[in-house]
Amino acid sequence: MYPPTVAARTPDLPAYVMAATGDQLTFAELDAASNRLAHLLRAHGVVAGDTLVVLLPNGLAWPVAVAAGMRTGLRVTPVNWHLGPPELSALLLEAAPRAVVTTVALGATLRAALADLPEAPAVVLTVDGTAPDGRSLDLWAALREQPAHPVDDELLGARVLFSGGTTGRPKAFRQPLLGVHPLDAPARHPALAERLGIGAGIRFLSPAPSYHAAPFTFQLMTLAAGGTVVCMESFDPERALRALVDHEVTHSQWVPTMLSRLLAVPGRDEIPRAPSHRVAVTSGAPCPVRLKDAVNDWWGDILHEYYGASEGYGHTYVSPAESRARPGTVGRPLGEARVVVVDDAGDPLPPGEVGRVTFAQPGTGELRGMGDLGRLDDDGFLHLTGRSTFMIISGGVNIHPEEIEETLLDDPEVADVAVFGLPHPDLGEQVVAVVELEDGHTADATTADRLAEHCRAHLARFKTPRVFEFVPRLPRLPTGKLDKTALRSTYASRATTPTPIPTEESR
Repeated sequence: MYPPTVAARTPDLPAYVMAATGDQLTFAELDAASNRLAHLLRAHGVVAGDTLVVLLPNGLAWPVAVAAGMRTGLRVTPVNWHLGPPELSALLLEAAPRAVVTTVALGATLRAALADLPEAPAVVLTVDGTAPDGRSLDLWAALREQPAHPVDDELLGARVLFSGGTTGRPKAFRQPLLGVHPLDAPARHPALAERLGIGAGIRFLSPAPSYHAAPFTFQLMTLAAGGTVVCMESFDPERALRALVDHEVTHSQWVPTMLSRLLAVPGRDEIPRAPSHRVAVTSGAPCPVRLKDAVNDWWGDILHEYYGASEGYGHTYVSPAESRARPGTVGRPLGEARVVVVDDAGDPLPPGEVGRVTFAQPGTGELRGMGDLGRLDDDGFLHLTGRSTFMIISGGVNIHPEEIEETLLDDPEVADVAVFGLPHPDLGEQVVAVVELEDGHTADATTADRLAEHCRAHLARFKTPRVFEFVPRLPRLPTGKLDKTALRSTYASRATTPTPIPTEESR
């Protein structure tokens, strides 16, 4: 994304619009504001190769911060702003930011998280005023003092995304800094952009938190093409349906949970359809066949699916017509990476055989997996059958059970615990904790409520188990390893599900 490219052609075209308020930035305004922020960062010693952490809810400051970093050679690192201090601290230790853009309300969480860092950021900018303790700068006020022309040594920046790895601890995936001017940047996902018709003049609805990989990617693609991003402040299904109409949206991107909630909106057939809406994309988690068919029946076969690793190992794509013809497929690979299904020894399997899904990297042929199980059909379409890991995908968000287990084991009443995901009609999967208590403690709803509160005090709310089950003893193998596979199978086979403990809906 390089705003002056579009600003030179259509300076007054809206680049970014907030769906509820209508507040917006034109491409000319985005160009000027990101230049001013680039100068401000340089004035504080932030140089190419440094890390800029964006700890923000959805808002107009988001594209300004991202554009500033992407035109000055910074490692732009979006962060989930729902994280608590311990989780955020671990992430910041890995990121080592030289600059942070955040809000006043998140100041206390950020300060607590920064306390463990060996070196504080050079500057913390808040988008809604100055923190009461004076430890941050008011972003918009500070920008007024900076020039609106580009810095002298513009360089293309790169994204940094975090995954939990196999342990649930934050692991940064850093896209390479190419050392080129932004004008020389390679196209972002050109094959996907062509399939979806992402080009100048589109209006893209982004209903999810912008720090997630897919919204971040699609926003960058849209802005680079000269389209307008219509960003929801937070997801609400009825408001999303109305935004499609009110903002004459042409393209949109959803996770399956959002689509499920759109279908469940009371009186949805009374809400006018958006005649402009011609392309919808689902990604973030595999979309169930019945859900995809229901959306296509409603919207008219416009739902495309995009599957792949946030780290960029490889991706697949399936069109609405292909989804109808081959129910359950997530498509064929896009780009140069090939899909290879392998057995436990890492050897390729023939079509029809279920194994671990990997992507063979261009040039090296190195196989990189995603923890999913699947099979290829005779025409190379990938069908997913499950996951080989215990990572939970709930509402399109990756949740690693290990850190939840560690948090629960810190409670003095918990002797042993297993956390895993079970199917949920809305979220895709819900977080379940099966707990073995220390002797003398009562397994009841009061204990479950207290353990849930313990989790909320140490973890982001969306990681808190929705269901607690208590057992006398958890099953362990002769090696001492927890037999989580058998445990999950036992609970998955139950006809009924315990009543969930309410958790925060927004992600």
